[in-house]
Amino acid sequence: MIRGSVLVIAPHPDDETFGCGGTIATLAASGMDVYVQLIVQHAINTGGPSAARVTADRGKEFVRACGKLGVSDFHVMIEDGDHRDTLHADTARLVESIESGSPISIDRVRPQLVLLPARGAFHQDHQVAHQAAFAASRNRGTGHHTPAVILGYQCPEDTWSSHLEQTTCSLDVTHHYGQKQAAIECYRYQTKPDPHVRSLIGIERADALQGAAVGVEYAESFVTYRTDLKFIAEAARTQGLACENI
Repeated sequence: MIRGSVLVIAPHPDDETFGCGGTIATLAASGMDVYVQLIVQHAINTGGPSAARVTADRGKEFVRACGKLGVSDFHVMIEDGDHRDTLHADTARLVESIESGSPISIDRVRPQLVLLPARGAFHQDHQVAHQAAFAASRNRGTGHHTPAVILGYQCPEDTWSSHLEQTTCSLDVTHHYGQKQAAIECYRYQTKPDPHVRSLIGIERADALQGAAVGVEYAESFVTYRTDLKFIAEAARTQGLACENI
């Protein structure tokens, strides 16, 4: 088994699943402790029932999805926040919370791997979450933990971005893809009908395309921001974690 921990930064409920749910399930099954830091649990409804019900339901959806993926623990940083204002107004506080303030902060869970939204994300709040998490992952000196590997995941709507980054790292998630599908189905408020990129079938098509690129049924691909090659080599020998073209 791979030993160690992973910290996933999710701007909102569903980002952890749509963006890297297969990787979460695969790494959790390998023996790693996977933690999800949810930044804002907001009440924005993208196509489900009336907004009055969405806040509580989205929280329940998030909990169910984390259970499907095998997440070790999670934390909601801001409850019932307005994502259009909160992230931009409190970026410094986000950095501090990810560094050490959260119950699952970098200094507390000491992750070897941090998965954060890609820098070229379509949504501006995802861009802010990237900046805060990347800053929190810097080398802060003695007494603080520095993650060995930082990878950026892309959400379905990032394909609309004019700044889409090249992915350089892929993980075969075929054996645990059913868990991602089950977690997506937890988010009935956030999925769209096919052929939208946020539909279940649309996400499956995208992951199958990533898989075809590396010769497997399903894969998730990431933008590489930092790699400790010793950690990657040890992980690859143990469980088949493979980075391409770094």
